[in-house]
Amino acid sequence: MSDAPPHKGLDLLFRFASLVAFTGWAVVFAFPLVPEPARTWAIGIALAVLCAEYVYLLFLGGRFDAAGERPRGTFFTLRGVLSLFRAPRVVLVGWIHFLAFDLFVGASIAMDAERTGISHAWVLPVLGLTLMFGPSGMLAYLVLRLALG
Repeated sequence: MSDAPPHKGLDLLFRFASLVAFTGWAVVFAFPLVPEPARTWAIGIALAVLCAEYVYLLFLGGRFDAAGERPRGTFFTLRGVLSLFRAPRVVLVGWIHFLAFDLFVGASIAMDAERTGISHAWVLPVLGLTLMFGPSGMLAYLVLRLALG
């Protein structure tokens, strides 16, 4: 039996995913300063790594489940979802889901703003919202884009 904490592997995967996402977000925030194709590659690699870690944990990560922590529940009721998210691995899978999709939305915002001629200075606060509160940032960008044409 190992003396390691039961979630040590999950903790390492959490830190790794967070570092990858942070790296991708650094490129998104510095978007106009990072030349093509470096920014496309950096964001693409960050997203691919997050997605691969997500798939691994979702489908092959059962070894990280301690006894009594096996995911049980459904996506059809709030109670079922709460039951699913009692398992640490499922929480991490959910977190990586947020990291990947928020990064994708942030990168999409930066690319769309550049394509449509919206100054990156206007986009920076929107990216902050997207990083911290995903859909709020998306909504703010849609409003900004509507307001600026």
